[in-house]
Amino acid sequence: MDTAAATRLAGKLSTQQKSLCQYVAARLLRDYPELTRTLRLEENYQPAERLSEVAVERFSELVRSVLLFELPSLADRELTWAHGVLPRHGVTVQHQAAMVRWYFEELRRLPLSGPEQELTREIEQYMLAVVQQVHSRN
Repeated sequence: MDTAAATRLAGKLSTQQKSLCQYVAARLLRDYPELTRTLRLEENYQPAERLSEVAVERFSELVRSVLLFELPSLADRELTWAHGVLPRHGVTVQHQAAMVRWYFEELRRLPLSGPEQELTREIEQYMLAVVQQVHSRN
């Protein structure tokens, strides 16, 4: 992993995280309205805001950690844990894979250098493979 590109990309994620996560959450709810039922909605939350907070922002922090520590394997434990919990609440492999794909799709819309773009593709492919792997175990 290109250390300089990873550090720059993590910084860009930090500054753009809120808007990026809100967009991905809104898209998830638009394409998968059944996800609304999985959210515990407190009276002050809108569904997209809640999904952004509990899922997409958490995922974004995972991506930042992978970049900062240069360890894609950090995703293994988190995504394995998620597979053990989320299906009980109606979250499927399709939901998780869509979140990963759309998150990185939006991330690539930011002004990124060539090495940063390549990093996003590498991490996206790694995470999609982990999601598929943990779901295929059962």
